[in-house]
Amino acid sequence: MKILLQFFRIFTGALFIFSGSVKLIDPVGTQIKMEEYFEVFAQAFHPFFEHFVAFALPIAVIMCVAEVVMGVALLLFYKMRINMWLFLLLMIFFTFLTGYTAMALYAKEHQETGFAVWFASFAGVASPAEINAVSDCGCFGDFIKLRPWESFLKDLILMVPTIFLFWNRKKLESEFKESVNITGMVLSLGISCFVAWHAIEHLPMFDFRPYKVGANIKKNMEPSEPLRYVYFMERNGETKEFTEYPTDTTWKFKTMEVANPDAKPKITDYSLWNDEGDFTQQSFEGNKLFLIVRKADKVDPKDLKKVSSLFSNMAKLGKMKIECSVITGSDAKSMELLRHEAQLAVPYYYGDGTVLKTIMRSNVGLWMLKYGEVKGKWHLNDCPDIHEVIESLK
Repeated sequence: MKILLQFFRIFTGALFIFSGSVKLIDPVGTQIKMEEYFEVFAQAFHPFFEHFVAFALPIAVIMCVAEVVMGVALLLFYKMRINMWLFLLLMIFFTFLTGYTAMALYAKEHQETGFAVWFASFAGVASPAEINAVSDCGCFGDFIKLRPWESFLKDLILMVPTIFLFWNRKKLESEFKESVNITGMVLSLGISCFVAWHAIEHLPMFDFRPYKVGANIKKNMEPSEPLRYVYFMERNGETKEFTEYPTDTTWKFKTMEVANPDAKPKITDYSLWNDEGDFTQQSFEGNKLFLIVRKADKVDPKDLKKVSSLFSNMAKLGKMKIECSVITGSDAKSMELLRHEAQLAVPYYYGDGTVLKTIMRSNVGLWMLKYGEVKGKWHLNDCPDIHEVIESLK
């Protein structure tokens, strides 16, 4: 019993530290996931949840820091009775989130089943088709992507050691001096807050997204191998799977799935356009330095002085030609106003807001491409000079 208790303590504490750490590296990514949940809950349960969207970032940071600090507290036996209550409540919360995600997606994919109808009624919407499902829970950020049912199963399994530790919380007595416990807790809190602050004010220390430095955007838009499909056909109430589309017309098409989903393109929604047409492919030609502005009306033109100067210097380059432009998720009126006030004499293109969030975690940042390969990413607070940009191309 004692060995099992210690194993569960170390395993659960380490897992919480790992889970919180990979999300703290990219708190804006966790913010985006929290916003998705709040919007879904506002639709499914009550509009009240819409008010939480504006506070998604601080909520994300507090939640991730809490995971790390609670994990460290568990390893140090610190305040075990209080800590285990927090563990239990947090695990119930996580299990609800992952369970809701899994069931909502199931309801959307199996609209004809009785379960889907029941879940739609439970969620407070008219039909399964109206349920906005979150594609994944973001349990481990972008580092490890789990399917909804995998996340739910993971939390159900983790509930076992959590309940076991909670039941035996009085037996978990500290083996360390109080000074060691306090030092460990202060360090874990301080380091966690610093990592989150650094990622928000600069950029994540580690980037696991398909738009990271070194990634080839054009290649990531292609499947790693030819996609194979499974066709679900129906005849006389019978459903059957086919690896090739049947020539027998008595079979009626029901749905289809990709048989090798791991081969799907990592990027499926990257595109640039303006009033003249699509410019996606042109973004892969030559050296391109993009200023990404997700929301132009949230930017102070004075903060773009260094960028304006950088773009002016780029225009004076000789043989090494670097084209400068802007990608924005804002409307033309807001972008034109910002461009005029910040003196950005470069063209601009539109991009999907969600994609721009994935590319650049800050509202404003610089993104360097060389024939479609990402060579550099900079937060506005770390705006590079012309030498840094040229060096990134090497």
